[in-house]
Amino acid sequence: MARKLPTQWLRAFQKPKADIEHPPAPIENYQHQPYSDHSPVLLEDDLDAEALPEPETEKSSRPVQHRVAKLGHRAASTASSATQVTARRLGKFAKAWRWQLIWLGIFGVFGGTGAIALHWLSSAPPAVDCQQVTAQSLEAEQLFCAQQAAQTGNADQILASINLVKGWTTEHPLYGQSRPLLQDWSNAVLILARDRVAQRDIKGAVNLASQIPQSSPVYKDAQAAIDRWQAEYRRGEAIYAKILEALKKRAWESASQQMAQLALVNDPGWQERLGEVRERSNQEKKAWKFLQDARNFAKANPPAQLGQAIAMTDGIDRNTFIWTLQANQEVLRWRNTIIGLAIAQFDQQNIPAAVALVNSIPTSVQLTTANQDLIRLVRAREIETVDNYRAPGLERIVPLIMATQMVKQIDAQSPFANRAKTLIPRLEQKVQDLTQLNLASSVANLQQIPMLHFAIAQASTISPKRPGRLHAQTLVAQWQKELESMQDRPLLDRAKQVAKSGSLGNLKSAVAMATLVKPKRSLRIEAQTDIANWSNQIQIIEDRPILNNARAIASAGQLGRAIEVAGSIRPGRALYAEAQGLIGEWVYQIQIAEDRSILAQANRLASQGYLTRAIDVASGIGSGRPLFGEARGAIAQWAAERAAIWRQREEESQSVPSDEDPEQSSGFESPIPDPTPPASEPTPP
Repeated sequence: MARKLPTQWLRAFQKPKADIEHPPAPIENYQHQPYSDHSPVLLEDDLDAEALPEPETEKSSRPVQHRVAKLGHRAASTASSATQVTARRLGKFAKAWRWQLIWLGIFGVFGGTGAIALHWLSSAPPAVDCQQVTAQSLEAEQLFCAQQAAQTGNADQILASINLVKGWTTEHPLYGQSRPLLQDWSNAVLILARDRVAQRDIKGAVNLASQIPQSSPVYKDAQAAIDRWQAEYRRGEAIYAKILEALKKRAWESASQQMAQLALVNDPGWQERLGEVRERSNQEKKAWKFLQDARNFAKANPPAQLGQAIAMTDGIDRNTFIWTLQANQEVLRWRNTIIGLAIAQFDQQNIPAAVALVNSIPTSVQLTTANQDLIRLVRAREIETVDNYRAPGLERIVPLIMATQMVKQIDAQSPFANRAKTLIPRLEQKVQDLTQLNLASSVANLQQIPMLHFAIAQASTISPKRPGRLHAQTLVAQWQKELESMQDRPLLDRAKQVAKSGSLGNLKSAVAMATLVKPKRSLRIEAQTDIANWSNQIQIIEDRPILNNARAIASAGQLGRAIEVAGSIRPGRALYAEAQGLIGEWVYQIQIAEDRSILAQANRLASQGYLTRAIDVASGIGSGRPLFGEARGAIAQWAAERAAIWRQREEESQSVPSDEDPEQSSGFESPIPDPTPPASEPTPP
């Protein structure tokens, strides 16, 4: 597809147009004689030149071809006669139309030439292939291709276009056409440079704008922009350096003022970095707060808790000045203190305390090789001291093997090398002992008497100086109990089977059988428990008739005799508590019967007016007796009545003559003797 070229491009490459833009008018068609049988036969050339126009499509040429075919067929049938007739007719036709044909040919030649010239003038010149244009090509073609390349917006292609025309002077034929293009291209380069400034690429922007030549109308603007960019960037750099210096000194107010100055810098890069600078300031403030809290905690707590102080510094950004200049050194000092405490606890065999200290060091803390060696040593010692005998053998052996390998990683030049050399043999011996005990445990799990004997023998071979001696003794004691249980279990089960009947003789036999389980045997406690249960059953069988007899006697009213019978059950017997309970009930009933008569006598005296004698009789019921509370209530009532009578007599004595007897006038507490109690009631003491 041909490109649409600018007007100047057409003027450079188009030829001048002809004055006559329209082709000559067509020549009028001549009148031909109508065809008849006497007309001469026309050949195909004659038909094309005279009668038929030049065919344009296959469809328009078919009638002509058909006619030529028919004429050829007729000529073939009458070849000899037709040739003579044709020659005569052509001669006549040529003579008649000779001048007309000549003028027609002349007009046709001129008309075709004009049509070709008009077509050439109205059509665009052929498009330039920029892929084929080189430095040796026409400068017009190079300019055209430079313009096309600059339209892509690529900086390198625009600069290449500028370099093509920057050296053209006023004498150059294309100078007038290149000047506006040079200005447009220079403006495009300056725009791209500004974009790089916005992208914080000052060096790239300066480099790009510097390539605008002095011949460009935009050169001065580009140089001014370069100076402005560099000046603002250097100003921002100076302010940024002041901000960093203020942050190092923790001069927060000065840093804020400098950030306000940085906000006024007319540079997109620094404007974009302003948020970064503010965030850096906030990070420094947060870091200082974390460090202060950690220091206060370290001062207020013992050195063993310095690990928590170190953990409080984990929130400090490692890129801040607070960390690099202060916090890092503080953390290393606290770390060394913890390591020193851990070494002291390790040497004192206080392994849990040493483990707690090394575990308190956060993983974020940088450790030296010696620190790592100490941690390996402490963890290996921790694994060695674990005595979880209930854990499976492999779960104990594997950590010991890992601990051994961990201690072997300690270098010979390490300050903990001597401690590692002492620990490695113990770990290896413990692994050997555990392997042997694991084999013995596997045999003992078969729960067979010979297998238990074998397992006990294997565990007993571990000498007292071996690290697995304590574990071995524990297993031996456990297997010994299992062995004794397997030996004594049949005897104890037989005794339980005999005691199931519950008869006196069988119970005694079961007790005798269970007594055969010797002391310090594993089933001794179970046997003694069964013996106690069976002995209780025997005592119940023996003492139940005595207790039933006492109940029968008490039902007959002979409570004293019932008490004597029930008291024959000795302490420690199974029914002794039940017998004592019945005795207490019967004694209670006797005391109620005794005290009820005394209280009745006192009530009778009080009803007769002998209040003092009634109080004396009721006072004979001692504390702890069933009716003691009731007697004390009656005594209090009678004492109150007597006191009221005495007050009344005292008032009357003040109103009557002194020769009258108060007792005779009132009628109370007369000298009449007390009535004799009935014979059926006991005389009060």
